[in-house]
This record gives sequence, structure tokens and C-alpha cells, in this order.
Amino acid sequence: MAKGLSAESITAAAAELIEQYGRGGFSMRLLADTMGVKTASLYNHIENMDTLLAEVCRYALRMQEDGELQAIAGKTGREAVWALAWAYRRFAQQHRELYWLVMDTAAGDPRVLDDAAARFTEPLNQVLSGFRLPPQEEIHFRRLFRAIVHGFASQEDEGFFSHYPASTELSFEFAIQRFIDCVLEAEKRNPS
Repeated sequence: MAKGLSAESITAAAAELIEQYGRGGFSMRLLADTMGVKTASLYNHIENMDTLLAEVCRYALRMQEDGELQAIAGKTGREAVWALAWAYRRFAQQHRELYWLVMDTAAGDPRVLDDAAARFTEPLNQVLSGFRLPPQEEIHFRRLFRAIVHGFASQEDEGFFSHYPASTELSFEFAIQRFIDCVLEAEKRNPS
């Protein structure tokens, strides 16, 4: 067994390589070479590639959640919504390969999907708890927020927003402001 090799160090190294070379350029051989071990040594700590990728997803989800929680710390109301929206978009842009690994893996792996749902929801729950929303509407607003920020990140990543003269930054701000407007309108209808 290689000295200092652990499931955690393998996962962190794999995440770094995926960010550097992309999901398609990542392999167990590349990981072993980078870590200075034989490929077989990796399997003393991880079961297989699927297990490793699921762990990389969890690693990425923790990174994203930590960044979002830091962004909203001490903020409430509109300020918290803005901070969360920008933190989500920034993670999707700066950690593109990890973000899409999570999205692609979650679609086929219930363990990753459950972890993703919990980690995506926690910061948003904190933000929306600052508004007086009926519980059922809060669920709808959580889904709407995710649809906006993920949809925007997805469309932007695919280059679909490059055909119009309007700034994508302004379009993102426009979308988030409309979300806030809807939340505030729902809050007015629920004075309790």
C-alpha cells in the first residue's frame, strides 16, 4: 500500500484531474501516474471507477455547498437571494467539469441524486426561511430558483446566450430580480 494513500486523497486528486483534463480525459491510469502509484494500489482504497466518481461528486457538492453557505452567511432577504444566485453561478463557471459530473452522475445514481438534493437545498432553505412563505409555495420557489440558476448555467455553458446583443450578466440579474419580485409578492399574500 502506498504511503499516505487514502480514499480521501484519491478523491481529491481525482477531482483536481477532472477539473484539469475534463471528464473525458480522466482515467484511473492518469490518476495513478499523478499520485506516483500503480493503478492497482488505488483499488485498495476504492472499489471501482463508478464508486470513485460518486465520491468525486460528493466532494464537489460539499465544495459548492460550502461556497454557497459562505456567500449567504449573515445575509437575509433579497441580499441573501442575490448572494446565493451569484455563488451558484460562479461555482458552475469556475468548476465546470465537476458541476457537470454531478449533474450527469446524479441522473443515473440515486445516491448522488439524494446527496445533491440535500446539499442544493440547504443553502436555499436558509435563504427562503427569511421570507414568510406558505410551506407548499416555498417548495415551488426552491424548484423555481434551481430551474433559473441551473437553466441559466446550462444555457450559458452551451453558448446559447451568445446570439443577442444584451449582456448575459444583465439577463442573469433580470431573472434573479424577477424571482425576488415573485417571492415578495407571495410574501404579501401571506401576512402570517
